[in-house]
Amino acid sequence: HVLPVGCDSMPPQRANCLCLFLCLHAAHAGPCRFTLRRPLCSLSCLFGAGKCKGSMQKVPSSESGGAPTAWEMVHLKDDGVESSWSTVSFPFVSGGDIGKMTERLPCDGVWLRWTHGSYNYKWHNAPRRQIIASLNGHVEASVGSGDTRRFGPGETLLVEDTRGEGHCTKSLDGVGRWSIFIALPDDGPLAWLFARPTTRELALAALAALAAAALAACALRRPSGAGGLPRRIGLIGGLAPASTIDYYRRINAGVRERLGGRHAAEAVLFSFDQASVIELEFAQRWEEVGEQLARAGLALAAAGCEALLVCCNSVHHEVAFEALRRAVPRVPVLHIADATAAALSGKRRVALLGTAFTANENSFFAQRLRRRGLEIVLDEPAARAELDRLIYDELTVDVVREEAARWFAARLERLLVRCDAVVLGCTELSMLLDAEARKRYAGVVFDTATLHAEAAVRFALREE
Repeated sequence: HVLPVGCDSMPPQRANCLCLFLCLHAAHAGPCRFTLRRPLCSLSCLFGAGKCKGSMQKVPSSESGGAPTAWEMVHLKDDGVESSWSTVSFPFVSGGDIGKMTERLPCDGVWLRWTHGSYNYKWHNAPRRQIIASLNGHVEASVGSGDTRRFGPGETLLVEDTRGEGHCTKSLDGVGRWSIFIALPDDGPLAWLFARPTTRELALAALAALAAAALAACALRRPSGAGGLPRRIGLIGGLAPASTIDYYRRINAGVRERLGGRHAAEAVLFSFDQASVIELEFAQRWEEVGEQLARAGLALAAAGCEALLVCCNSVHHEVAFEALRRAVPRVPVLHIADATAAALSGKRRVALLGTAFTANENSFFAQRLRRRGLEIVLDEPAARAELDRLIYDELTVDVVREEAARWFAARLERLLVRCDAVVLGCTELSMLLDAEARKRYAGVVFDTATLHAEAAVRFALREE
């Protein structure tokens, strides 16, 4: 289906009806195609906004020195870690007597949305690649670097920051805001425009497709009508087995707590031989760790998992994590540091504990927390070395000594004297806290495994 979006050659009321028809028709007709023609300024009239007062996209016009050659759009993207702003161009081709048009763009669906005037959504990712058209009111969006953009009626935005730290969005003028969301397919022509895959990535994608086809033949797909079931979660575990068991227990408990009865999570586990991965960690061979994560991710994606979790802090190392994300570009990977940062709202000075790979000044975890405005405090070098030894020599093989638990509690008390909170940046560290200690430290000691599992529950139950 191809219709012009906005048309100055017809009365505004008819243009509004035509544009609204496009949205409603596309929403009911399933996959469609649309063509960008002119900015959506006149749409705001339909929702009582009156004459457009927003700043329009900076598209060249004949009034400013010649016919435009492309539709220029603000682009919100990510590199797997940080979100950033840029501009993207959609070249015009001749549309004959009706003017210039872009090539047809694939569309997965259209949503019509209204948000309250007090809308203020903190750090989040886009749920999909999408174009947003604002019809009235003004909104402000910010990324981790502090770079902020404002959008008004008639402006369009290409949003692709589906990974990493995400962005914040809030309404500026206190009025209910109308907008249109146009979902773009992950495998459409725009994906090739913004990300040129390597030969290796193409090979991994081909293997994933073959695996998915084979598993589908074995009836691993969900039954028809399963859209109301919890989303299927893929767990990459075994690093170590004890913490993986805790993840599985926490996720199922979270689903049961919300849904009641005998409800549980839909989950698939890929469990590693931890000795082989720890050997790669110690050798700093993060590319090979990434290859192992990619192998697990492809298997879980082929099994129908709709999101992945890596049940270990250390292997979230940026090189390894990025390899996993590239291997399964259509499946979100919930990052443990993002889940933790979201829970630290209101905190300022945070102590970070974990292995030597996590609890250091330049670690992936420290960098992500700093981007949220948090000050990172590390324990004394000797204490960090002892904790690293405890994790690898004892906790990962299910050894929990009372002496070690007392030593750990003393470290927590010392750190809480000078910090607002302590982050347990290793999924095994909660093994050193009994039930009484967990209650005592509630609100000041944050267990990354618990927060990560809770993020998985929210995703599974479509709470975010």
